[in-house]
Amino acid sequence: MDAMRLGKNITTANYVFLLPTPPKLDENTLSTDHSVDQLIELNGNHWRKILTIMAKLTSANPDQWREHKQATLFDEVGITFSAKELKPIADKANTVFIVGLKLRQEWPVLEGSVQVGQDCWVKPPYVWCPYLDYRQFPNALISELRQSLLETL
Repeated sequence: MDAMRLGKNITTANYVFLLPTPPKLDENTLSTDHSVDQLIELNGNHWRKILTIMAKLTSANPDQWREHKQATLFDEVGITFSAKELKPIADKANTVFIVGLKLRQEWPVLEGSVQVGQDCWVKPPYVWCPYLDYRQFPNALISELRQSLLETL
């Protein structure tokens, strides 16, 4: 079976997120046939936080992240749960977020990466960041990382 993916195809997405754990999906729903509201309904507040941080990181206008989350997040963002899925897109210009410490074992921080905040590293097109939870990824870090990405990408 193919690895689970959510959102836009990762080969054409503007942003790719590699996450350690997939959400629960309705048994009648394919992983490509979903919505933000459906993921939150099936997975609760935990996935609301994940999708909110994704929207804050990827919204063209930081003040319009709510609209972006509901209307266009999955038009720009692809989500995968397997580091092996990143190999075919390694040479693409996508911004690739490797989320959480566990995945750094499979996709280590590259030499020459620049540290942003306490626990983010950037070496375009890659960003190694903490898990998408407000305790580990507060708004101040989101703002700092957004600024760093604007300067380096």
